[in-house]
Amino acid sequence: MTVVVIGSINLDQLFSVNHAPKPGETLIADGLIEAAGGKGANQAVAAARNGMDVRFVGRVGDDGAGSGLRAGLDAAGVNTKHLLTDDTAPTGRAVIFVEPSGQNRIVVASGANAEVTLADVQPLINEMKQGDVLLATFESPLDTVEAAFKEARKQGITTVLNPAPARTHVSQDLLKLTDIIIPNEGEATALTGIDTVDAASTAESANALLRSGVKRVIITLAENGSYYADANGDQFATPAFNIKAVDSTGAGDTFIGAFLSRLGSDSVEDAIVYATAASGLAVSRQGGQPSIPQDSEVEKYLKEVL
Repeated sequence: MTVVVIGSINLDQLFSVNHAPKPGETLIADGLIEAAGGKGANQAVAAARNGMDVRFVGRVGDDGAGSGLRAGLDAAGVNTKHLLTDDTAPTGRAVIFVEPSGQNRIVVASGANAEVTLADVQPLINEMKQGDVLLATFESPLDTVEAAFKEARKQGITTVLNPAPARTHVSQDLLKLTDIIIPNEGEATALTGIDTVDAASTAESANALLRSGVKRVIITLAENGSYYADANGDQFATPAFNIKAVDSTGAGDTFIGAFLSRLGSDSVEDAIVYATAASGLAVSRQGGQPSIPQDSEVEKYLKEVL
């Protein structure tokens, strides 16, 4: 099974702070890390490190950051043939404030990520087969994502949407073209208008997404694990593992990539447990892509705790 990622790719700057700056406040950070990031790129790396054939389509700027990020994807085993260099827009950037609890606050400048078009994606869709996966997030242009999902649906390709960052008033046509949607609780709330704060409201939010035409829903709930529901009536919760959080950057992206890596061979329940372990290991380390574990690390951890 091949996964094609319509992806955002950013240079992340992570500032370690005691608290996020207040209006008018200047903070001296305790530390700074520059790392490869972007939701799409993180998800691509997570899938590749967990054994998938991954092809990435997106754009970087004609600058040093773009060259470095491309090299990082190559090193992770991601096929970057369709990662294009934009002649006018710069490579995307993200500024991330990381608090001692591991909680983060992120500001993204999309740059070249905002220039991705269906014409960029179509050659890869043409090469895909029934059962392959097309994955996208809201860090790429929504009109491009919807058009690509429409083309994928014609070929029996599984469409997976991570609706992040959170947006309201999302096209119902896009949701109907989505086979699997994986939001966190805030993103689920933005999509459904249901305040996802407890087990009952999480189930209600998942069911609302199913009624919109999505076939399968996984709502990730940070330290509370995740909740799964599908159009066949199956619903279950999966707890998180007890792992101390250092930096939550990229946790959801790791979950998604790891989940897809096991979806074709494991049951949905086992794939979610595997993804939960992978994301737990990721939050125990700093950075987006640098924190993503290899499949051997995830399998070793699961043998120790299960």
